[in-house]
Amino acid sequence: MATAGARRAILWLAIGGSLILAACGRGAGGAQAPTVLPSVHTASALVVTHPIPPLDLEMAGLTPVADLVTPLQISSTDKGRSIMLIGAYADTARTAFIFRETPDMGLPNVRVSDEQGLVSAGGSTGPIHSPGFRGDYYVTLDEGLHPGPEGVAHLTLDIARLQIWSPAGGTVEGNWTFTVAVNVQPGQILVAPNPFWLGRWKVTVETLEITPDVVRMVALVNGASPVALEGPWIPPFVELLDSAGNTVRVLEGGAGIAVPKTELNPINYQNSRSRNEWLRPAAGTYRLRFQGNGGRHEIPIVIGP
Repeated sequence: MATAGARRAILWLAIGGSLILAACGRGAGGAQAPTVLPSVHTASALVVTHPIPPLDLEMAGLTPVADLVTPLQISSTDKGRSIMLIGAYADTARTAFIFRETPDMGLPNVRVSDEQGLVSAGGSTGPIHSPGFRGDYYVTLDEGLHPGPEGVAHLTLDIARLQIWSPAGGTVEGNWTFTVAVNVQPGQILVAPNPFWLGRWKVTVETLEITPDVVRMVALVNGASPVALEGPWIPPFVELLDSAGNTVRVLEGGAGIAVPKTELNPINYQNSRSRNEWLRPAAGTYRLRFQGNGGRHEIPIVIGP
């Protein structure tokens, strides 16, 4: 069961049209760049048959779609330090990668590009302390990719400025690049309900989608700032509940402004866009429960096998 605190621990950064994922409280640091830029070793793909550790799949929210995760062994090395992409998954709403660092260097900051350019999206990243593997990490995007006609997305992943202490003193930065082709699994778009009111907030569900891995919902809320939806000590704006009233695990969630920052003013700041993804549960009837501004509203959702 996911808590409201866990939902708000996800960090969203979409800067300059590119995706940068980091952990809360992790700074870029003040180390000086090396006088000579490190060489970038572009990796080549090699599909292998060894399984991905179960804990890695669980932490990345991929256990239900384990058979659809592509196991990989794509390695990139810079200054004697290696990062290996060991698994990848993508559907029309979510993308996930699993990396293994040797040695363990900390959370990777990843920029993802497909054939249409840089992918700008929210997401999350975190460590996976599998037995025997200290340096495993998952990185997810709460958006789908742009596949070609054959349903495959051709990606370039860049990890830059990952630092580690040097035995000689100070820090050393590295750069790693990966190229990979990932099958994009299809999703099912559900008919969105009519707009409804929560007190003085008008809620318009823009996207309601079920993929093999997640249930995805995007809603525009007129009359509420992002802080009003996701501020401290505020109950979750929206939850996915089973027939017994239990909450389904949240994979990504949060709220942001509904206009570009350059167009922001005190009036449109009171409009927010809520984006949420839940781990797809077993087949059955579920409810999306919205609450806030003194109101509550529920939407039934039927999830097939």
